[in-house]
Amino acid sequence: MLLVSMQSAYAGCSATKRTRPTNVVVDEVQAIFEKKDYKKLDALYASYLEEKSMTADSISTLQAFFEGIEQSFDTCGSAPVTEDTARAQEASLRAWRKASPRSPAPKLALAFFTAKHAWFARGTGYGGTVSPAQWQLFKRRMASARAQLDALAPTNKTNPAWYAAMLNVGLAQGETAQKFDALYEKGVALAPYYMDLHYEAARYHSERWHGSREEFNDVVERAVQLTEERLGQTMYTRMHWTHSQSRNMFMSGDVHWPRMKTGFEDILTTFDEKRTRNYLGTFACIAEDASYLKKQLDVLGAGVDPAFWGSKRNYAYCMALAQHSDTGRLPVCVENIESGDVKCD
Repeated sequence: MLLVSMQSAYAGCSATKRTRPTNVVVDEVQAIFEKKDYKKLDALYASYLEEKSMTADSISTLQAFFEGIEQSFDTCGSAPVTEDTARAQEASLRAWRKASPRSPAPKLALAFFTAKHAWFARGTGYGGTVSPAQWQLFKRRMASARAQLDALAPTNKTNPAWYAAMLNVGLAQGETAQKFDALYEKGVALAPYYMDLHYEAARYHSERWHGSREEFNDVVERAVQLTEERLGQTMYTRMHWTHSQSRNMFMSGDVHWPRMKTGFEDILTTFDEKRTRNYLGTFACIAEDASYLKKQLDVLGAGVDPAFWGSKRNYAYCMALAQHSDTGRLPVCVENIESGDVKCD
């Protein structure tokens, strides 16, 4: 999420105006921040925090607010992330804090940045791939992020964004499960629909970090329990969607396709978009639900986008599976090694 400059690098990411309700809010916040209209930005933050409002596609507007700040520094892959870009981002946030000394928003944004800067130093690999120098920098920056958040605690104990940031730091610093879960429960008691709270808990309790497959599944069930009244099975789908897209996810029994499918339908009822329906098709393919896959392809029509279907082989297999929906036959694929083209029949 680190930046190149205060110019809107993101503006070049897409040639079309985004229409998803959450993205509309994100883009609006980004534009206000880049215009340096700090008074309007502070007022928007205050209203989102007080009203606990949600977008039409069921995302907290407060969460979308901070995503908009982060998006202002999105290079869209146009330039490598460096320490220079990080310093430019920090300077932009400090300018906001200087202009709005009484607003907690820029202080929170700076704490979020510091934590992300720490993750940048660590890298995305497993622990064994991180050098001693990287670990040292990661720990120092994460300690700074915690200190900033601790200083903000007295005035942010009712702010779900603060809890989400504290959970992120807690994961990084290896907080005990007892302390981590206690903080999570306080956060979701305030704002059960603040999605980042659930995602941070899922990361913490995943096999990669401090938990297990069973613990991850327990977090998913807790998230569904807290949000089912308004969102149905949405969180079941979103959390498993984010966690894995492996070919055996349904065969293993850890993820149940009927619930996953229901969750996708709940998401699409809230806001029907091509991206989500393409992904629904990919999961129908993984589940080898050929008739349901064909139904989604028929709905999409020209909106079928290979970019959402993984590899060429996977895309070709799924298209062929749909064609065989009335026979029950699984496709056989042949790949041309020279061209990379795949034919499935």
